[in-house]
Amino acid sequence: MKQVAFLFSLFILFGCNSNENKPVIQKKLDKYFDYGSNTSLDREVRLIYIDSAKNLIQKTQTRDSILIKNYFKVANRYFGILEYEKYKLVTDEILKISESKKDTLNLAKAEYYLGDYYFSTSRNDSAYYYYLAAEKKYEKLIDKINLANTKLHKAYILSYEKDFIESETETIEVLNIAKELNDQELIYECYVNLGKVLTGLGNYEKALEYHQKSLLQINNVNEEAYKPIFQAQTFNNIGFVYLNLKKYKEASQIFAEGLKINNLKEIQPVFYASLLDNFAYSRFKISNKEGLNDFKLALEVSDKIEDVYSRINTRIHLTEYYLSKKDTTTALHYNEEANRLAKASKFNKEVLTTLEFYTKLKPKEGLFYAKEYIKLNDSLQRQERATRNKLARIEFETDEIIVEKEAISNQRKIILFSSLLIIFFGVLLYIILFQRSKQKELLFNQEQQKSNEEIYTLMLDKQEELDEARKAEKTRISQELHDGIMNRLTSTRLNLFVLTRKRDDETIQKCIEHINAIQDIEKEVRAIAHELNNEAFLTKGNFKTLLEELMHNQKQTYETECDCEMTQDDEIENVNAVVKMHVYRIIQEALNNINKYAKATKITLRLEVENHNLKLLIVDDGIGFNVKKAKNGIGLKNMYSRTQAINGKLEIFSEKNEGTTIKLKVKL
Repeated sequence: MKQVAFLFSLFILFGCNSNENKPVIQKKLDKYFDYGSNTSLDREVRLIYIDSAKNLIQKTQTRDSILIKNYFKVANRYFGILEYEKYKLVTDEILKISESKKDTLNLAKAEYYLGDYYFSTSRNDSAYYYYLAAEKKYEKLIDKINLANTKLHKAYILSYEKDFIESETETIEVLNIAKELNDQELIYECYVNLGKVLTGLGNYEKALEYHQKSLLQINNVNEEAYKPIFQAQTFNNIGFVYLNLKKYKEASQIFAEGLKINNLKEIQPVFYASLLDNFAYSRFKISNKEGLNDFKLALEVSDKIEDVYSRINTRIHLTEYYLSKKDTTTALHYNEEANRLAKASKFNKEVLTTLEFYTKLKPKEGLFYAKEYIKLNDSLQRQERATRNKLARIEFETDEIIVEKEAISNQRKIILFSSLLIIFFGVLLYIILFQRSKQKELLFNQEQQKSNEEIYTLMLDKQEELDEARKAEKTRISQELHDGIMNRLTSTRLNLFVLTRKRDDETIQKCIEHINAIQDIEKEVRAIAHELNNEAFLTKGNFKTLLEELMHNQKQTYETECDCEMTQDDEIENVNAVVKMHVYRIIQEALNNINKYAKATKITLRLEVENHNLKLLIVDDGIGFNVKKAKNGIGLKNMYSRTQAINGKLEIFSEKNEGTTIKLKVKL
């Protein structure tokens, strides 16, 4: 067997490669897990596969949820082959990872697993501590199924320590949760434990009632593989109650029913050995001539599977059997073996039974064994009381710790609330002071505005004087145009009219001189027009009027709806005259293009001064155009040229059938 195990280990060792990708590694792990849980393989071979899975996880996987999940699988398989110490090492690692990640769910599960470890190694106080810790976490997580399983294991410990009342209370709580969740297997386990607890309390009739319920409940269990095991367990429990009632005939019938379960010896040899031993014992109690062959067969099975409790119990029964036959030598042999096994495994109740038999098998040393019996019995009673007290203390101290944590949490909440309150009042004080400052600023601004109004009144007075001067200048220019330009044009027209009657060379030569005079008139008109153009925009209080007139003409001439909005007068009028002139021409060009090509139903114009920037927005809902293709047009070129002249930024956005948006921004 060792050679086979060695070959398996070599095969697995050379089959591992830490450089493989995750899917390949997980596939290999799943294979190891399958072999590790395969009960048809020898224990040593299964152990090699489980060890290999653990080593592969440690070499290849980082600390994440998959790592924890695989570690739990390893732990489960170690537990299945009774490798409790390796099971604990893996669980401790899970606990450490879960604590570092503050993973409450896996932390609770790891504590539950540690509870199983200590319960299986007969350290019930430690098991109770970890079950209780897991229970508190599952309560906070509102994980009812895991909470119920944890509380049930607490109930098992309480029952083992003979605190039957508390065990019954815990089990009933679990039963209520199981019924709420409709968990049929958990309901079955609750009925089983209630039957055992009531047996411990000596309430055998009620115990039989719950064991009968558990027998019926097996029909509701979904997992078919569990049913024969549950049946064997339940028949064994019912038969044990009948043994306590000394109803040996009923007990033997029940044990016989359990032994009829198909393949029980292969499926669950522990229950098979127990049923066979109890069946032999019930037959022996009916008639001391029966049961020997079944006792020996039960002993053979229990020794083979190395189930300690069955080995002890069968030897005790054989001791009683041979004692009834007055074969003290054989009885003493089995009693000594039972005593040795019970002491080694710390089965103190069974040690007491062997001591009691010693008083009958060795009457000369009966007093010694009687004293040993009394001493051990008293010690066990003290230990049971101490353990029950310890369990109660663990529960109390755990609750105290929780209360302390809640107190600390509440204290932190108070500190946080106080801090927020202080911050709130600080902010409120700041707002009050800020508002006072703003109030002072407002008063200052009001005084400033009053001063500005006085200045503005003075400016208006000056403006009237300027308007009078401007009117006089316009009259002068108008007269100059009328008297100078118009007269020269009339004279030229009349001089050129002669061409309608004469076209000889001399007449034509004279007319050419008059044509050249037209160019001089053109230059004079252009100069006057340029003078008028600049003068219009150099005048404050005139720009907004010009725009309003432009928009008024737009509305009168075209059916397009116009929405115009401009900033305050003083802000717009303070803008440089050159900037105003170019902006005005850009607006003119934009409106001209809309009227000609856009087919728009609505035009929106916004002009404002904001943060030392003059901003113009013109939007229409017309048919739009291709901006890239239209950039070469004279109108758009003039708009960009004017924008460049005043160091501005012009943006035109348009899509077919999506209208046009023009944005102009000039730094003042």
